[in-house]
Amino acid sequence: MSTSPITRGKDTYKITSWKACNESLCRRGSLTLWLEDGVLKEWELASRQSKEVGEQTYSDGIIQCCLLMRISYRLKLRQSAGFMRSLLGLMGKSHLAVPDYSTLCRRQKSLPVALKRRLYSGEKLAIGIASTGLKVYGEGEWKVRKHGWSKHRTWRKLHVCIDLDTQEILSVALTGNDEDDASVGSKMLAGKTGSIRSFHGDGAYDKFGFRAVLGDGIAQVIPPPQNAVVQKPKKRKPLPAYLRQRNQAVEYISKHGSQSWKEQSGYPRRSLNEVVMFRYKTIFGGALDARTFENQEVEVKLKALTLNKFIGIGMPNAYKAS
Repeated sequence: MSTSPITRGKDTYKITSWKACNESLCRRGSLTLWLEDGVLKEWELASRQSKEVGEQTYSDGIIQCCLLMRISYRLKLRQSAGFMRSLLGLMGKSHLAVPDYSTLCRRQKSLPVALKRRLYSGEKLAIGIASTGLKVYGEGEWKVRKHGWSKHRTWRKLHVCIDLDTQEILSVALTGNDEDDASVGSKMLAGKTGSIRSFHGDGAYDKFGFRAVLGDGIAQVIPPPQNAVVQKPKKRKPLPAYLRQRNQAVEYISKHGSQSWKEQSGYPRRSLNEVVMFRYKTIFGGALDARTFENQEVEVKLKALTLNKFIGIGMPNAYKAS
């Protein structure tokens, strides 16, 4: 009799809105998606104002528009300046001044980028956090494999907090590759847990400090490690409330197994975190263009803003095939 575990077949999904989905994908390439009427009004106002030494000629909206165009069409800074000049010329607005590449680079460093503020809105959200590595500079994989390395590659770590129901990116953080996921997640969610009903994350977030930030009022769908034990209260010190859910998970897994715990807790929803990372790297690649850390932080926020814009245009509606 075979004792090998029975593997479940992968679920398949069918899309019911192909026409609308195709249209939304086409709209992602539209120039009007980023060059809105409000930005053009700001541009007209900036071109009429007298220029004084020490004052900013371009508003944050203009700089953000140029940088979003650059990211969407995968341009370098000089190319994006030329692209914007030609675009405004075709629109009959060649009198509008376009920021040069050095201005775009300098202003990117301190550009405020507003993502979704739903963590403060009072909604009860089901969220997840995932991380991935982004290459900054260094030699390519083929060269290293073929001839060895002559200089080390440098990486950053991108942490993304998403709404599992809508796939919207709620918050991002960029760190070095030496920071662990749980400590960064604690900083991302500190003071924002009032709008969270559940958190889904992998075993990297099974840290007491992170669970303390979530508290007992949030469903903690985090798998404990295989060697985890039930935490007991110490002398004259009761068991912290945030560890009760962990103890329940450890007891359940010891009786029924980890696969049963995953199914009953809804842990497979955590895979939606990886879907967002897949979308990010498919659209923007796995490298950062900016050289300084401050510019890199703004770059990933602008890319997250772009992904949220794509979601607003439309997403496919799918159902599980029987």
